Amino acid sequence: MSVLFRYTIIITCSFTILNAIMFVAISAYRSVHAYILVFQGKIEERPGVHLVEALDGFLLALVFLIFAIGFGKLFLPDHRFLRSINIAWLQPKSFSDLKHILWEAVLTTLVILFGISIVQDIDALQWTHLVIPASIAFVGIGSRMLREPH
Repeated sequence: MSVLFRYTIIITCSFTILNAIMFVAISAYRSVHAYILVFQGKIEERPGVHLVEALDGFLLALVFLIFAIGFGKLFLPDHRFLRSINIAWLQPKSFSDLKHILWEAVLTTLVILFGISIVQDIDALQWTHLVIPASIAFVGIGSRMLREPH
């Protein structure tokens, strides 16, 4: 059974890393497209929005990488590839450690997502745009409460 568990973790981490690579590729494409718009003088097509969306994609790729590496280090600490990755802040000792690291990355991504939604809909802002900041506040408060000693 441990072999099945090991291969399940390896497959999960591998596909999560592939997903991260795909997000990087899509974000690089969006960035290049935005630069082309700028160089062609098509500012009315809002290349800044494309750049901010690319940033969101890069941050999402980072979340995927943090999840894959952290998950792998947590459940496969003896794996050769994972031992070669030495990032000081990405050494989870428990699932809670990994959860806190991921929450911080997700909070950053949500802040960028909020910025994107405001930039995209600047002419037609509605009260529903406050859902993301409320989510950021709740996740931040929850994260803070979990870090404090009980």
